[in-house]
Amino acid sequence: MVTPGLLAVDPESMADAGRDLAGVAQRIADDTAALAAEVAVSGLGDGLLGAVYSVVLAKALDAFDSYAEQVGFAAANLVVQARAIAETDEANAAGLSGAALGASAAGAAGLYGTGT
Repeated sequence: MVTPGLLAVDPESMADAGRDLAGVAQRIADDTAALAAEVAVSGLGDGLLGAVYSVVLAKALDAFDSYAEQVGFAAANLVVQARAIAETDEANAAGLSGAALGASAAGAAGLYGTGT
């Protein structure tokens, strides 16, 4: 049961989301490269219109490249955080198991008069 107001995180699901998001980032980068290649061959000449077109195109392509990078960064962070959560959960579970075993041994020792 999840206590209201708390966030339950499934590390594997979180890592999967990060990997899916990395795929989105890659598709953005691939599509941006394809767009750049496509419009590079259909220039508007050396006039004013061509100059404005080139500036606007460069800004747009830079923005798309930035978006792809940001999404990729977020994807990598999701995977790293998922790994950290899984490692913390494993360490906490091992600590609880060790504490339970220690308490059981201490209780048994007290029961049989071998404790202090």
